Amino acid sequence: MTLEVQFETMLIMTVMGIWLGAAMDTYHRFLGSPRRFKWTHLINDLFFWCAQGLFLFYVLLNVNEGEMRFYVLLALLFGYATYRALLQTVYRSILESLIRFTVAFYRFTVRLIVVLVITPVKWLLQVVLALCMIILSTIWRIVYFLLKVIIAPFRWGLEKAGVRFTFLLKWKKNLYTFSEKIRDLFSKLLNWFTKRKR
Repeated sequence: MTLEVQFETMLIMTVMGIWLGAAMDTYHRFLGSPRRFKWTHLINDLFFWCAQGLFLFYVLLNVNEGEMRFYVLLALLFGYATYRALLQTVYRSILESLIRFTVAFYRFTVRLIVVLVITPVKWLLQVVLALCMIILSTIWRIVYFLLKVIIAPFRWGLEKAGVRFTFLLKWKKNLYTFSEKIRDLFSKLLNWFTKRKR
């Protein structure tokens, strides 16, 4: 191994030590440190350190074909110590700023979608349901009036003849019940969309 390769290896391992410190802070920021033992946290730690070890070996493999020397560990420790002493506070501040920005951007995006998409769709559905209720109610009143006009002479004649037209009365009652169920269904749908909007 040439002197140039050794110097490049030490420099890159120092950077990797800084990277390791930043990765640990990021990991603990999102997952935290449990107050008591948890198997899930142990598994997460195992995956984290395996991923960091594989990444470190991959970088070392590209630098000096994977040769592990004592000065490599010293450079790695030096980078980690440099991060803890000089860069940790700055990195944590930047990380918190990025998290706040991401959360704010997510909330803004959700509100924008609600205002521009969900609210207009709900309003349109409310209008459609209201129009359907008005149309059905109007049609029902017209049909009901026509049926009364058509049936009235027959009913009057049968009543004069002493015959009770019971099946027409039953049909009229069933038709009225069916129309009330349809009206209740549309009322429930309209109330549901109104509550969802609130």
